Amino acid sequence: MSRWATARDVLVDVTVEMHARRTRTALMIAAVALSTGTLLSAVGISTVAARQVDADLAASTLDLISVVAASGVQASADDPLFPAEASARVAAVDLVDAAGQRLDPGEVTTVAVTRAERGQPVAGVSVAGLTSGYLDAVRAPHRAAWMLDGTEPVALLGVDAAQALDVPATLDPTGFTIRVNGEPFQIAGFLDDGSDATLSDVVAIPYRLAVGMAESDVTATMMVRTAPGAGTVVADVVRLAVRPDAPHDLASSQVVDVSSLRTGVSTQLDRLAAWVGALLLALTVLLIGNAMVVSVMSRTSEIGLRRAIGASRSRVAAMFWTEGALSGAVGGVTGSALAAVSVVVVAAVNGWTASLSPVGVLLGPAVGLAAGVVSSLYPALRAAAVEPAQAVRAD
Repeated sequence: MSRWATARDVLVDVTVEMHARRTRTALMIAAVALSTGTLLSAVGISTVAARQVDADLAASTLDLISVVAASGVQASADDPLFPAEASARVAAVDLVDAAGQRLDPGEVTTVAVTRAERGQPVAGVSVAGLTSGYLDAVRAPHRAAWMLDGTEPVALLGVDAAQALDVPATLDPTGFTIRVNGEPFQIAGFLDDGSDATLSDVVAIPYRLAVGMAESDVTATMMVRTAPGAGTVVADVVRLAVRPDAPHDLASSQVVDVSSLRTGVSTQLDRLAAWVGALLLALTVLLIGNAMVVSVMSRTSEIGLRRAIGASRSRVAAMFWTEGALSGAVGGVTGSALAAVSVVVVAAVNGWTASLSPVGVLLGPAVGLAAGVVSSLYPALRAAAVEPAQAVRAD
């Protein structure tokens, strides 16, 4: 008999056996499908999540630069650290979207904020001198921000500051005033935190007035917003743009290169998914192996009869290997389909961009086939070892 005929006969026998034991076959296929589907889903979801984290990190860490005084540098009102045209110089640099300064005079002198002329200073409120470009840089723009570039006594209130000062947040704040160090300031509007949470308790006043209160801008900070991904390039030239006469007086924050962090996130997620899937796959192999051992025990008489009428040990073993391989392959195909659906659903729910790897989808049947063959190895060898004379007498 040719090898093709033998393989065909084995396949027919296995198909008949699997059809006769449909419930057991369905459970075996389901076990393989769940394990391979979970493995591929975990890997696929972790890949999509890692790409999303990668994009979020790149977007949030590579476009914001801070510029401050270098260590030991002194400045005064007559010789400021940041020239009057500093923001305009930086904003003119290629790839810069916005730039502006912030100075907190309360860091170097006492600044009292009250509601009435002789009222008690309000706690939990801070004064910050801002330029309009600063609000644009921290993504908290305001229609009245242009007033901060002048010297008129106006103020923009953060949400918490307005509440502490008992100033209602209305669309028209005309008539509401506060006092900063006894001087009246007209309320011009209310700030949105944007991406800078420190604005919520701030009374924002014109930057030049804050410099006058502090008598120096040495503690000021310039925030520079760049085009996405341009932070590293701009950080190298921003000091020269601000102070071409003395760039060494300034220190710009070094944009952190998060490529290693992003790679680490992706690697850790992949490892987690691989370990979870491998554990489930190992449990599946054990379950299938146990089911097939039980099958061998229940079919001892049949195996003995086959051996008695001339079936070789290899043919008997091939029957169980083929059954395991078929169950694994079908389960793997089903698992790949489940994984594809899971990745798409999870991505849609979280607003991510779904990404399905053709290699990953095709890997499902291969993994299932391997699991089926491995799990049927011991049962096949045990079935091949059955002695015909003893098997035919077994109950």
